Amino acid sequence: MKNRQKWFLLAATAVLAGGGVLTVHLVRNPREAVRAIPVDRGRVVRTLHLKMKKKTFLISAYGTVRPRNEIKVVAEVSGRVIYRSDGFRSGGFVEKGDTLFEINPVDYKLGVARRRAEIAQLRADIGKLVQEKKNYGANLAIAKRHLSVVQGQLKRNQRLGKQNVISAGKIDISLQAVLRQEREVQRIHNHLALVAPNLLQKEASLEVTQARLEEANLNLSRTRITAPFDARVRNTNLEVGNYIREGNTVGTIYDSSVLEVPVSIPVEESRWAFRRPGSAQFPKTQDEVQKYFPRAKIYWSRFGQKFEWDGRVTLVGAGLDEATRAFTLVIEVPEPTRKWVPGYHPPLTVGMFVTVGIEGVTMPDVYTIPRSALHQGDKIYLLKNSKLDIRTVQVIRKRKNEVVFKNGVADGDRLILSAIPAAVMGMKLRPEGEDVDGVAEKKALLGRGTSP
Repeated sequence: MKNRQKWFLLAATAVLAGGGVLTVHLVRNPREAVRAIPVDRGRVVRTLHLKMKKKTFLISAYGTVRPRNEIKVVAEVSGRVIYRSDGFRSGGFVEKGDTLFEINPVDYKLGVARRRAEIAQLRADIGKLVQEKKNYGANLAIAKRHLSVVQGQLKRNQRLGKQNVISAGKIDISLQAVLRQEREVQRIHNHLALVAPNLLQKEASLEVTQARLEEANLNLSRTRITAPFDARVRNTNLEVGNYIREGNTVGTIYDSSVLEVPVSIPVEESRWAFRRPGSAQFPKTQDEVQKYFPRAKIYWSRFGQKFEWDGRVTLVGAGLDEATRAFTLVIEVPEPTRKWVPGYHPPLTVGMFVTVGIEGVTMPDVYTIPRSALHQGDKIYLLKNSKLDIRTVQVIRKRKNEVVFKNGVADGDRLILSAIPAAVMGMKLRPEGEDVDGVAEKKALLGRGTSP
């Protein structure tokens, strides 16, 4: 233990002695301080090489998916429900021609039978009147011939009476016979004249009753309600045994093969939405509308994933929306369930709030830069010969993340992406990762033990 303490004291004494000698040497031989002159290498900035290219503008909008064809199922006749399809329930599916529900048709069948019986009776009455018309016509012809006979006999008797061949009594008898026959002819004329209006009345009644028969058949057919297209049932509360009245709404169905998304496009964005298909004429038909809007994409994001469907613009609003002062476009999505893959890709469903991307105008020879690189007054910062060059450009379109402009630069120019407080024309700069001469900082990389 004593030896260890001894050696420790000796070592400490040696260190102190060495330090004192070094201090005396430095005091007696001082070095002159070397003054380093700082080199202004300029602020380091991030840059991007500009390149002219064509740009297709994508117009983004938001909307809610809705059915293109949706109808309310309304009872057209009153009665008690005796059948309801298994598919006709909220969320169910039905095919075109399927019976949704049926109302008890007994009363309506009786109505049809009653109208048919009335038609049969009217036809019989018409037949009877037609026959009476024929009979009265034949009787009238006979009565007229008889009248001619008695009139001739009266003339002969009157002539013989002037010759005092026959008595005045016989002449009176002949005159009475003529009068009686004239009355008979008139009576037949009256009956025949009444047959025609009666016949017209019965024929009119027949037409009315035939129309009522058609109505009765129509009401009978309305007791069975069928689907006009392949559809999905949005809602219904109809059950077998319910009594429903004419005009009652019993449910809503929509065409499941085609959906659509109405979106509002601001006026300033709408000018980029209309593509020019070789003609400056405003579209006047649905086919022409589709030439102006060839394609659109529908996007829906959930659970960290983004899903998409193909669509097309099929309708343009006739004017600006009074509330938003924007154009309304309707995007149609055929076969919304085509991309459905269980567990991977959902089907497009009514009620989804989606993003719509519409392919608009394509412009050649433009530049696209980040929005952060555009400064107040539509100015951009360029790096020219290691100095700041401020340019004013003609901005075509500004969006949240990008700016499109047309002139003021050339291909290969270096756009400054970094923020430069108090930027002054001609201030010295250098691109990130290069020294003042534009050479990669090999020394810094080597100092970190990294190969250039």
